[in-house]
Amino acid sequence: MAKLYAGGQIRTLRTARNLTQADAAVLVGISPSYLNQLENDQRPLTATVLLQLTSAFGVDASFFSGDAERETAAALSELLPGIAQHELEEFARHFPTLAERVRTIPERLNEQAPNPYEYARSFFQEHSNYFHSLDSAAETLAEHLGGRQLRLTRLASVLDRDFGYTVRFNQPVESGRSDIDTTTREIRLRSGLSEAQQCFELSYRYSNLAHGDVISELIARIDDTPARNVTTHGLAQYFAAAVTMPYTEILQAAHETRYDIDVISARFGTGFESTCQRLGTLQRPGAQAVPFVFMRTDRAGNVSKRQATTSFRFAVSGDTCPLWVVHRAFETPNRVTRQVSTTPDGRTQMWVARMVQGPAVGFGQPRREHAVALGCDAAYAPQLVYADGLDLAPASATPIGPGCATCPRTRCPQRAFPASPDPTL
Repeated sequence: MAKLYAGGQIRTLRTARNLTQADAAVLVGISPSYLNQLENDQRPLTATVLLQLTSAFGVDASFFSGDAERETAAALSELLPGIAQHELEEFARHFPTLAERVRTIPERLNEQAPNPYEYARSFFQEHSNYFHSLDSAAETLAEHLGGRQLRLTRLASVLDRDFGYTVRFNQPVESGRSDIDTTTREIRLRSGLSEAQQCFELSYRYSNLAHGDVISELIARIDDTPARNVTTHGLAQYFAAAVTMPYTEILQAAHETRYDIDVISARFGTGFESTCQRLGTLQRPGAQAVPFVFMRTDRAGNVSKRQATTSFRFAVSGDTCPLWVVHRAFETPNRVTRQVSTTPDGRTQMWVARMVQGPAVGFGQPRREHAVALGCDAAYAPQLVYADGLDLAPASATPIGPGCATCPRTRCPQRAFPASPDPTL
């Protein structure tokens, strides 16, 4: 097993709390000289010290895994093409705060406001797509409401009794699946929604009414108004999914079915996409599921949803890799397509992908079509039913990259154009 050095992460944690090395050493329970060696990458982390660090600073062990610097290096590679990936990772590992500032240089030079959707994605990934306060509150509410068949009607009653909002079903809604009228005190649900979708919409409205203070606390450090609004919306959706698919119930279903998405969807009455996205948020300490990467794209390769509880290099701009299984999913409607892939950083992953369609909107009108994909590191693949019969060896995997603009695979037969030149040369 490779040795794990985490000097930059340790130094970042210590300085963020205004601790001297001597103070931090006492907190962790090691000598100051040992801490100094760790911060200067002269000594690797041991399992014992890793546990002491996570306990002392209140962070997950994944903070020291190297995923964060790989994500930062991936973003830097688009800003600084031509620099080797391992050099960017070293920079991100030794100087994490400086590397993060470098990432924001283009926005600050152009005086651009941060993209609120990119900000929200980063916010969710920084929390490993798990928010304990919201998830626990959602699970408590689901338990109070009762089984799946009772949740919808009882939730409508709770909204009426506790907040004075009457729920109107099968109503004309201008956009989206539901709307709320604070004047008439009505929550209106669009016609054609499944029971699970109706439960999701009411839970979304409930979260804003009952847990607005929890959400406000989570986003307290976000100053940009558009970013706050998008992140608030995302957290309310997170709560709604956690009511519709409560943590303990869906984790048990995942283990019992070996993550068979169709079977899990049938248990909860949810769609393939919603189930995949929820499976990608099951990271409760002490009860984690397989760490997944989830994404959704259209036929043109535009990524409209993405989340990761493990490191995966998404292209920040430009198209996705044409060799990625998500594009093949459009060729096989209503069927799960599998792929074992390797990325330029040497990681091997297993992916499942499927095309999903929106509801019919009338004769002559195109239906919304996307492909959704769920992936995990090959080490976790045997836990999934989709790995049965697959060769998980890296030598048999399909090489994929972050997109032609930044992919280092110069001999790829599918390359559309050369990698972006280094503007500093």
